[in-house]
Amino acid sequence: MAWQPQLVRRVDAAGNPVASLGHALVDDYLEFVAARCRPNTLLATAYDLKVFFSVVPKEPADVVTADIFAFITEQKKPRRGPKVGRLEDGEAGLSARTIKRRLASISGLFGYLMTRDDLAVDRNPVPTGLANRRRSGNRGAPLLRTPRTLPRVLGPGEVELVLGSLNTAGTGP
Repeated sequence: MAWQPQLVRRVDAAGNPVASLGHALVDDYLEFVAARCRPNTLLATAYDLKVFFSVVPKEPADVVTADIFAFITEQKKPRRGPKVGRLEDGEAGLSARTIKRRLASISGLFGYLMTRDDLAVDRNPVPTGLANRRRSGNRGAPLLRTPRTLPRVLGPGEVELVLGSLNTAGTGP
């Protein structure tokens, strides 16, 4: 049975945000997240799970690792045409950081489902850890590579502007 996730956001009587997707297990997990995380984390997790279950329209207990790989492939596809690329790394799909965050949300859901005693979920379909990465050779290769971004060095003119904006005249003892 396929279900269509519908993200519903509301505020409860105590003023706390509540998010649901219309599936009992997923909504239980979102309630678990809401009790332990900040509101923005709850909303990001709910949105990430909505995106995943929109791409992979399966019951959570039926998701396998092949579905995770298909999801990653879908997220890496061009969004605004084949000629549009990100300035950061020239790729066309979503940022690797965004995909990794979504995978973390999915992994969290399955970690939660595995710890529940009333479900038949016995493994997390999101590949993680060195054991899964060692298949590519002696040195582990991550599931997704995120580019290393370094801070940009300010030029002399920008340094002058920053120092000029400091109000240091007359503030001493």
